[in-house]
Amino acid sequence: MIFTGIVRGVDRLGRIVLPKKMRQAMDLKELTDAIEVFVSGDGIILKKYDNSVPPSGDLRCLDKFGRIVIPIEIRTLFGIVPQVDSLEIYCQNDQIILKKNKPSCVFCGGSENLTVFKEKNICEACIAELKK
Repeated sequence: MIFTGIVRGVDRLGRIVLPKKMRQAMDLKELTDAIEVFVSGDGIILKKYDNSVPPSGDLRCLDKFGRIVIPIEIRTLFGIVPQVDSLEIYCQNDQIILKKNKPSCVFCGGSENLTVFKEKNICEACIAELKK
């Protein structure tokens, strides 16, 4: 799974906008297609519902703006705070995977002692190494 660089905020109602290109790639139609929402490991999985198989999670539809509501139980499980947290969005096979965005250093991936420079996170250790 490769990070796509797409991070979206969660609005006050617990909704997130799925990128149009992902919706098109997954052939998800607003207002009509049911989407299964379930948890797997440390991610929230969204998958187009196949009505020949019993659902393994909540069923939701995209609204006319391409937004989907993440169930409150799942937001609570992952500690997702609306209007504060954002989610990274990935595609893998026939699924869209959402993970809580955790800022990290662009060089080493560390998440401790970050400083923002030109909209990029850099940790103190990498700043010290750059100064050398």
